[in-house]
Amino acid sequence: MNQSSVFTKIIQTTGDLPSLPPIANLVLEKLSDPEVTAKQLHDIISKDQALAARIIKIANSTFYGCSRSISRISDAVVIIGYKTLRSMLITTVMQDMLKNFGLLEKLLWEHSLGCAFGSRVIAVAVKFSKTEEAFLSGLLHDVGKVVLNQRIPEHMLVITKQVFNNGELRALDLERRELGFTHAQVGQLIGRKWNFAEEIEEAIGCHHEPQSAVILPPLSHIVNLANGFCHKLQIGPTRSPDLDLMRLDAVSFLGLNRADIDELLETTRSAFQSQKSDFSF
Repeated sequence: MNQSSVFTKIIQTTGDLPSLPPIANLVLEKLSDPEVTAKQLHDIISKDQALAARIIKIANSTFYGCSRSISRISDAVVIIGYKTLRSMLITTVMQDMLKNFGLLEKLLWEHSLGCAFGSRVIAVAVKFSKTEEAFLSGLLHDVGKVVLNQRIPEHMLVITKQVFNNGELRALDLERRELGFTHAQVGQLIGRKWNFAEEIEEAIGCHHEPQSAVILPPLSHIVNLANGFCHKLQIGPTRSPDLDLMRLDAVSFLGLNRADIDELLETTRSAFQSQKSDFSF
Protein backbone atom coordinates (compact mmCIF):
# COMPACT_ATOMS: atom_id res chain seq x y z
CA MET A 1 0.00 0.00 0.00
CA ASN A 2 1.52 3.34 -1.06
CA GLN A 3 1.74 6.40 1.18
CA SER A 4 -1.25 8.13 -0.43
CA SER A 5 -3.55 5.15 0.04
CA VAL A 6 -2.36 4.71 3.64
CA PHE A 7 -3.19 8.36 4.31
CA THR A 8 -6.65 7.91 2.78
CA LYS A 9 -7.32 4.80 4.86
CA ILE A 10 -6.21 6.55 8.05
CA ILE A 11 -8.56 9.48 7.44
CA GLN A 12 -11.42 7.14 6.54
CA THR A 13 -10.86 5.23 9.79
CA THR A 14 -10.09 8.02 12.24
CA GLY A 15 -11.63 11.14 10.71
CA ASP A 16 -9.62 14.35 10.42
CA LEU A 17 -6.46 14.29 12.53
CA PRO A 18 -6.35 16.71 15.49
CA SER A 19 -5.01 20.25 15.18
CA LEU A 20 -2.95 22.02 17.79
CA PRO A 21 -4.96 24.13 20.26
CA PRO A 22 -5.10 27.80 19.12
CA ILE A 23 -2.86 29.22 21.87
CA ALA A 24 -0.26 26.47 21.43
CA ASN A 25 -0.32 26.91 17.67
CA LEU A 26 0.17 30.67 17.99
CA VAL A 27 3.09 30.25 20.39
CA LEU A 28 4.79 27.76 18.08
CA GLU A 29 4.36 30.16 15.19
CA LYS A 30 5.92 32.96 17.25
CA LEU A 31 8.80 30.70 18.29
CA SER A 32 9.67 30.40 14.59
CA ASP A 33 10.07 34.17 14.40
CA PRO A 34 13.67 35.20 15.24
CA GLU A 35 12.39 38.64 16.28
CA VAL A 36 9.91 37.39 18.89
CA THR A 37 10.44 38.69 22.43
CA ALA A 38 9.95 37.06 25.83
CA LYS A 39 7.24 39.61 26.60
CA GLN A 40 5.28 38.71 23.47
CA LEU A 41 5.39 35.02 24.38
CA HIS A 42 4.43 35.86 27.97
CA ASP A 43 1.41 37.84 26.77
CA ILE A 44 0.17 35.02 24.55
CA ILE A 45 0.66 32.16 27.01
CA SER A 46 -0.81 34.16 29.90
CA LYS A 47 -4.15 34.20 28.10
CA ASP A 48 -4.44 30.54 29.15
CA GLN A 49 -3.78 30.50 32.88
CA ALA A 50 -3.90 26.72 33.15
CA LEU A 51 -1.32 26.40 30.39
CA ALA A 52 0.88 29.08 31.97
CA ALA A 53 0.73 27.38 35.38
CA ARG A 54 1.75 24.02 33.99
CA ILE A 55 4.66 25.47 32.01
CA ILE A 56 5.93 27.25 35.13
CA LYS A 57 5.60 24.02 37.14
CA ILE A 58 7.67 22.11 34.59
CA ALA A 59 10.21 24.94 34.31
CA ASN A 60 10.77 24.69 38.07
CA SER A 61 11.35 20.93 37.99
CA THR A 62 14.81 19.65 38.82
CA PHE A 63 14.82 18.01 35.38
CA TYR A 64 15.69 21.39 33.88
CA GLY A 65 18.02 22.33 36.74
CA CYS A 66 17.20 26.02 36.97
CA SER A 67 19.24 27.76 39.66
CA ARG A 68 16.39 29.94 40.86
CA SER A 69 12.64 29.76 41.20
CA ILE A 70 10.63 30.79 38.14
CA SER A 71 7.31 32.55 38.72
CA ARG A 72 6.62 34.25 35.38
CA ILE A 73 6.43 32.97 31.82
CA SER A 74 8.77 35.73 30.63
CA ASP A 75 11.40 34.57 33.15
CA ALA A 76 10.95 30.98 32.01
CA VAL A 77 11.51 31.99 28.39
CA VAL A 78 14.71 33.89 29.21
CA ILE A 79 16.14 31.19 31.47
CA ILE A 80 15.20 27.97 29.68
CA GLY A 81 15.26 29.21 26.08
CA TYR A 82 12.90 28.88 23.14
CA LYS A 83 13.64 25.26 22.26
CA THR A 84 12.90 24.07 25.77
CA LEU A 85 9.76 26.19 25.89
CA ARG A 86 8.59 24.40 22.74
CA SER A 87 9.08 21.04 24.47
CA MET A 88 7.20 22.22 27.56
CA LEU A 89 4.35 23.53 25.45
CA ILE A 90 3.94 20.24 23.58
CA THR A 91 4.13 18.39 26.91
CA THR A 92 1.03 20.28 28.06
CA VAL A 93 -0.72 19.55 24.73
CA MET A 94 -0.08 15.83 25.21
CA GLN A 95 -1.41 16.06 28.75
CA ASP A 96 -4.62 17.63 27.46
CA MET A 97 -5.00 14.89 24.85
CA LEU A 98 -4.95 12.34 27.69
CA LYS A 99 -7.12 14.29 30.13
CA ASN A 100 -9.92 11.70 30.07
CA PHE A 101 -7.89 9.79 32.57
CA GLY A 102 -8.23 6.01 32.71
CA LEU A 103 -5.71 3.21 33.07
CA LEU A 104 -4.73 3.12 29.40
CA GLU A 105 -4.36 6.91 29.25
CA LYS A 106 -2.18 6.80 32.36
CA LEU A 107 0.02 4.10 30.83
CA LEU A 108 0.31 5.97 27.53
CA TRP A 109 1.27 9.20 29.29
CA GLU A 110 3.87 7.49 31.46
CA HIS A 111 5.33 5.73 28.43
CA SER A 112 5.50 8.97 26.42
CA LEU A 113 7.19 10.74 29.32
CA GLY A 114 9.60 7.87 29.95
CA CYS A 115 10.59 7.80 26.29
CA ALA A 116 11.13 11.58 26.33
CA PHE A 117 13.42 11.30 29.36
CA GLY A 118 15.23 8.32 27.86
CA SER A 119 15.72 10.05 24.51
CA ARG A 120 17.24 13.08 26.21
CA VAL A 121 19.50 10.89 28.37
CA ILE A 122 20.74 8.96 25.32
CA ALA A 123 21.19 12.12 23.25
CA VAL A 124 23.43 13.64 25.91
CA ALA A 125 25.43 10.42 26.26
CA VAL A 126 26.15 10.07 22.52
CA LYS A 127 26.80 13.83 22.16
CA PHE A 128 23.84 14.35 19.86
CA SER A 129 23.52 18.12 19.77
CA LYS A 130 19.73 18.35 19.36
CA THR A 131 18.75 17.26 22.86
CA GLU A 132 15.43 19.12 22.93
CA GLU A 133 14.50 17.62 19.57
CA ALA A 134 15.28 14.22 21.08
CA PHE A 135 13.07 14.96 24.10
CA LEU A 136 10.23 16.16 21.87
CA SER A 137 10.51 13.20 19.49
CA GLY A 138 10.44 10.80 22.42
CA LEU A 139 7.45 12.56 23.94
CA LEU A 140 5.50 12.45 20.65
CA HIS A 141 6.60 9.06 19.34
CA ASP A 142 3.26 7.46 20.30
CA VAL A 143 0.99 10.42 19.58
CA GLY A 144 -0.56 8.30 16.83
CA LYS A 145 -1.46 5.67 19.41
CA VAL A 146 -3.03 8.39 21.60
CA VAL A 147 -5.21 9.57 18.70
CA LEU A 148 -6.19 6.03 17.68
CA ASN A 149 -7.14 5.30 21.28
CA GLN A 150 -9.48 8.30 21.14
CA ARG A 151 -10.96 7.67 17.70
CA ILE A 152 -11.22 3.85 17.56
CA PRO A 153 -10.92 2.80 21.23
CA GLU A 154 -12.53 -0.61 20.78
CA HIS A 155 -9.91 -1.67 18.21
CA MET A 156 -7.01 -0.25 20.20
CA LEU A 157 -8.17 -1.88 23.43
CA VAL A 158 -8.05 -5.30 21.78
CA ILE A 159 -4.56 -4.64 20.40
CA THR A 160 -3.29 -3.17 23.68
CA LYS A 161 -4.55 -6.14 25.70
CA GLN A 162 -2.84 -8.60 23.36
CA VAL A 163 0.48 -6.74 23.62
CA PHE A 164 0.13 -6.29 27.39
CA ASN A 165 -0.49 -10.01 27.91
CA ASN A 166 2.20 -11.19 25.50
CA GLY A 167 5.44 -9.21 25.40
CA GLU A 168 6.49 -11.09 22.26
CA LEU A 169 3.75 -9.46 20.19
CA ARG A 170 4.42 -6.13 18.47
CA ALA A 171 1.68 -3.50 18.39
CA LEU A 172 2.95 -2.48 14.96
CA ASP A 173 2.32 -5.92 13.49
CA LEU A 174 -1.12 -6.20 15.04
CA GLU A 175 -2.07 -2.73 13.78
CA ARG A 176 -0.99 -3.54 10.24
CA ARG A 177 -3.07 -6.72 10.35
CA GLU A 178 -6.16 -5.26 12.03
CA LEU A 179 -6.17 -1.68 10.67
CA GLY A 180 -4.05 -1.63 7.54
CA PHE A 181 -1.78 1.08 8.99
CA THR A 182 0.22 1.76 12.14
CA HIS A 183 0.24 4.27 14.98
CA ALA A 184 3.69 5.37 13.77
CA GLN A 185 2.23 6.35 10.39
CA VAL A 186 -0.62 8.22 12.10
CA GLY A 187 1.86 9.98 14.36
CA GLN A 188 4.03 11.04 11.42
CA LEU A 189 0.99 12.61 9.74
CA ILE A 190 0.15 14.47 12.94
CA GLY A 191 3.73 15.75 13.16
CA ARG A 192 3.37 17.03 9.61
CA LYS A 193 0.02 18.68 10.38
CA TRP A 194 1.52 20.38 13.44
CA ASN A 195 4.38 21.71 11.30
CA PHE A 196 7.22 20.06 13.18
CA ALA A 197 10.69 19.85 11.67
CA GLU A 198 11.08 17.01 9.18
CA GLU A 199 13.52 15.14 11.40
CA ILE A 200 11.00 15.05 14.28
CA GLU A 201 8.23 13.95 11.94
CA GLU A 202 10.55 11.22 10.66
CA ALA A 203 11.56 10.06 14.14
CA ILE A 204 7.89 9.66 15.07
CA GLY A 205 7.23 7.64 11.93
CA CYS A 206 10.40 5.52 12.18
CA HIS A 207 10.65 4.93 15.93
CA HIS A 208 10.03 1.18 15.45
CA GLU A 209 12.06 0.96 12.22
CA PRO A 210 14.90 3.50 12.55
CA GLN A 211 16.83 1.93 9.72
CA SER A 212 14.22 3.50 7.41
CA ALA A 213 15.18 7.04 8.46
CA VAL A 214 17.02 9.16 5.89
CA ILE A 215 16.71 12.77 7.09
CA LEU A 216 18.37 12.42 10.51
CA PRO A 217 18.88 8.71 11.29
CA PRO A 218 20.55 9.23 14.72
CA LEU A 219 17.37 10.84 16.06
CA SER A 220 15.18 7.90 15.02
CA HIS A 221 17.68 5.45 16.53
CA ILE A 222 17.76 7.41 19.80
CA VAL A 223 13.97 7.29 20.10
CA ASN A 224 13.93 3.61 19.16
CA LEU A 225 16.40 2.80 21.93
CA ALA A 226 14.54 4.95 24.48
CA ASN A 227 11.35 3.14 23.51
CA GLY A 228 13.14 -0.14 24.18
CA PHE A 229 14.27 1.18 27.57
CA CYS A 230 10.64 1.87 28.50
CA HIS A 231 9.54 -1.59 27.39
CA LYS A 232 12.25 -3.21 29.50
CA LEU A 233 11.53 -0.95 32.49
CA GLN A 234 7.80 -1.71 32.09
CA ILE A 235 6.89 1.95 31.70
CA GLY A 236 3.63 1.97 29.76
CA PRO A 237 1.30 -0.61 28.22
CA THR A 238 4.07 -2.69 26.57
CA ARG A 239 6.08 -4.59 29.17
CA SER A 240 9.07 -6.69 28.17
CA PRO A 241 11.38 -7.06 31.19
CA ASP A 242 13.34 -9.81 29.43
CA LEU A 243 14.06 -7.69 26.35
CA ASP A 244 17.71 -7.96 25.30
CA LEU A 245 18.48 -4.35 24.43
CA MET A 246 21.79 -5.34 22.85
CA ARG A 247 19.85 -6.91 19.98
CA LEU A 248 18.43 -3.55 18.94
CA ASP A 249 20.11 -2.11 15.84
CA ALA A 250 20.13 1.29 17.56
CA VAL A 251 22.76 0.09 20.03
CA SER A 252 25.41 -0.59 17.40
CA PHE A 253 24.33 2.39 15.29
CA LEU A 254 24.91 4.73 18.24
CA GLY A 255 28.21 3.04 19.16
CA LEU A 256 27.14 1.84 22.60
CA ASN A 257 28.31 -1.21 24.53
CA ARG A 258 26.59 -3.24 27.26
CA ALA A 259 28.07 -1.17 30.08
CA ASP A 260 26.78 1.98 28.37
CA ILE A 261 23.32 0.47 27.99
CA ASP A 262 23.18 -0.63 31.63
CA GLU A 263 24.16 2.84 32.80
CA LEU A 264 21.75 4.67 30.47
CA LEU A 265 18.92 2.32 31.40
CA GLU A 266 19.44 3.06 35.09
CA THR A 267 19.69 6.81 34.43
CA THR A 268 16.41 6.70 32.51
CA ARG A 269 14.71 4.73 35.28
CA SER A 270 15.96 7.18 37.90
CA ALA A 271 14.91 10.23 35.85
CA PHE A 272 11.44 8.83 35.33
CA GLN A 273 10.91 7.90 38.96
CA SER A 274 12.19 11.21 40.33
CA GLN A 275 10.68 13.56 37.73
CA LYS A 276 7.33 12.14 36.67
CA SER A 277 5.42 13.95 39.41
CA ASP A 278 6.71 17.30 38.11
CA PHE A 279 5.11 16.46 34.76
CA SER A 280 1.84 15.23 36.22
CA PHE A 281 -1.59 16.50 35.23
